Amino acid sequence: MSYSPISAGECVSTGAKAHVLFGRMLDDNDFWALLECDSPQEIAGYLKRTEGYAKYLEAVMAATVHRAELEHALLAVPLYAVASFLPYYGGARKRFLRAWVERFQAGLLKQVMRWLFAGRGERESLRSGYEGLPFVTLPFEALISCKDFEEFIKTLRGTKYYAVLREPVDWLLKGRGNLYSCETAIDAYVISNIYRSALSLPMLERPEVLNLLGSMVDVLNVYFCYRAKRFYAMSREEIVNRLLPVRFKVKGPTINRLASCDDMEAFWSVLSTTNYLRAFGTEPPNDELALERDMKRFLRERALSTFRKGSPSFHTVIAYLMLLEFEVRDIITIIEDVRYDYNRRIAAAFLTRPLIPGGALSWR
Repeated sequence: MSYSPISAGECVSTGAKAHVLFGRMLDDNDFWALLECDSPQEIAGYLKRTEGYAKYLEAVMAATVHRAELEHALLAVPLYAVASFLPYYGGARKRFLRAWVERFQAGLLKQVMRWLFAGRGERESLRSGYEGLPFVTLPFEALISCKDFEEFIKTLRGTKYYAVLREPVDWLLKGRGNLYSCETAIDAYVISNIYRSALSLPMLERPEVLNLLGSMVDVLNVYFCYRAKRFYAMSREEIVNRLLPVRFKVKGPTINRLASCDDMEAFWSVLSTTNYLRAFGTEPPNDELALERDMKRFLRERALSTFRKGSPSFHTVIAYLMLLEFEVRDIITIIEDVRYDYNRRIAAAFLTRPLIPGGALSWR
């Protein structure tokens, strides 16, 4: 059993803290109110009056805030939530949380690569995405000053991402690779580290955390297989080689069958033999946005079930952090819907949080 640096009582207390913070999250009425806002500034004003977001948005001037500034402030909320739990933990739990939160820095790194690849965009916008954030260790100021990918990879020398990106960036420079290969290399590195960290957790805490993380890994792998077959006509070998290098319940034989399917009907037939048919629907989708929503809802339901399971403990904290991330992403979706004056009734149906029972497009 892994060494546990805090007592069972302390672990219960952090789980209890997660319950308190969960109680400060938005409810359905809050989401309806956000959907009825007419501008990102009005959304900012509303959030600044809520218990869960007021302290995180203190520096935001609601009347004049730019959409991007508000979204960056919101994306930082889960980081600060992790930071509030980290002092309570040591050993395997702290390593897991640090591996978990690394996803945010990896996301910033991918943003820089997309900006560099496109050859356009504002450095100031990128800078506002990482300035002042906790857990940021990469030299982002130097990275956004790079003129090309050759300079980019040299700047990463000495960081943990140099070995991860050296080969895919080399292929990109030679015209034999693409940005997608670079991004999948980052994802594989980060998620593998999280998974390995979960395997080192204390025995009694490991199963619930692994169920959460494993479900996410399986859904991402199945979704990649689906997109590869439907949109890119990739071969089985290409698909398998690009999947995450960890497996949970959807293991090698099933992955090979999914990657070998000739059409979507055959793909869904294989998918029906797994535990994830509900995450993707009972038949091939007509709407990609609805498919992505259903995947997120499936994972949110898993997190909510885990949060409510058993006595408060480390798994409660991880489930809360997942739920918080889904909430923040939904708020950002609403900001974009409001910005472009998208039909609010339809927008509500595509949130991860199921505001509308059964998906019916009915206003409250």
